[in-house]
Amino acid sequence: MSLTQIVNLRHLELIERMAQFVDMDVALPGVFRCVLTNHNNDWSLLMGVLEVGEPDSDMKYQACWYKYPNFQFVCKPFEGITLTELISSINNDGYLPILDSPRLESKESNINWTESLIPSHIRNSSFPERCFSARMSSGVSFQDSKLVAYDMDFHPSAFEYVKEFLGLDVFHGSSDGRKGELLIKIPDRRGYLTLSDQEVRFHCEPTDTLSVVGRIEGEPVKLNSPQDTFKFESEKATDMELWLVTNKDEIVDYRSSSEWQYRYGPQTNNRDLASLLQIINGGESEHCEFKQYIDLVTKQNNKAWEVDKTVCALSNHQGGKLFIGVDDDTRIIGVNEGCQRNYKCNPEESAERYLKAVTKRLQESLSKNQCFNAYLIENNQLFVLVVEVHKANGLNYLISKNEAYIRRGASSPQMTLAEVKEFPDEQDPLGRKLF
Repeated sequence: MSLTQIVNLRHLELIERMAQFVDMDVALPGVFRCVLTNHNNDWSLLMGVLEVGEPDSDMKYQACWYKYPNFQFVCKPFEGITLTELISSINNDGYLPILDSPRLESKESNINWTESLIPSHIRNSSFPERCFSARMSSGVSFQDSKLVAYDMDFHPSAFEYVKEFLGLDVFHGSSDGRKGELLIKIPDRRGYLTLSDQEVRFHCEPTDTLSVVGRIEGEPVKLNSPQDTFKFESEKATDMELWLVTNKDEIVDYRSSSEWQYRYGPQTNNRDLASLLQIINGGESEHCEFKQYIDLVTKQNNKAWEVDKTVCALSNHQGGKLFIGVDDDTRIIGVNEGCQRNYKCNPEESAERYLKAVTKRLQESLSKNQCFNAYLIENNQLFVLVVEVHKANGLNYLISKNEAYIRRGASSPQMTLAEVKEFPDEQDPLGRKLF
């Protein structure tokens, strides 16, 4: 069983797990946000997020119900319903009692729930969070469109507004794997980690027995009391593994520079230029790939998918770097000319727009889309886009093609079916297989 994710929870197991973090029979306040889509006059849940609060919590979401011809955006604070009643209604009756209209029948029988841990540094709160998710419908159908309706705010892209309304970092539109899901988020108030510029500490209730284990830059870290501290130099700490654990070996909170989904650490656009130039001078290898400018606007050279393929291949091997703006002879030619031709603005602004376009494309094309960081470097007034790729946890593949690639020497061939079957399964932080 994973300590940061538990899958295939049924009704009684779900109630038992939730009861560790909140009183299931007390009507706590909360807020429910969801997006509904219309297909053939049938409304379906595109995605819903239910956040459970405490009596003193500050719920800053105002009630709203925005109705467009093919989308509805609902935000509804609630109280007077317990989690026991809510879960029973969903699992037994197949609908969301918080919504007055429309009545959303669950199209899935024998609902399976997944519990995952969201560490505290991801949230705008001290405490980490337990997220329980289940698919309410597998048949959600929708297309991106402009949002236009009488007396409603105009939005140029429904997909972009879905992401904004639900507070999502990324949203992949029709290829998003979270379509039809309901998420229930509950704060885990047993404890949390704090990192200042120079020390590590943890906080917990006096009745809880927690400890911190891990390492920073290879140096072991072990804290057994909230009064204990570990001193370190934050500007030099790029390799970090800190795990707040109960005396029953359950992870409560963490900071990890290797966990792809909630990776901790600074962004990489301040990398050392000299070391990157040294990598470029070494030429292409199993960890390094060069591309000249790849057009994502007109796509005249039809090579845009090579960016996806290369990043996918590196993530399925040992990671590495993709440099866009470097030719096969290690000459830095930059992306300036192509960016200015396509985006028609000054070199810096056009390069930034290109960076956003490449990032968006990779986020939409990769099944494990947080395996990379993209940033720009400048050398002699020439901009190079660097995609730094981390090894993915489990198999990464291209969503649209349903194909996986892997790095072999300086090439990125498609994986065979036998290679896919033999590929290591996704593992939890303690190295155990996830199913």
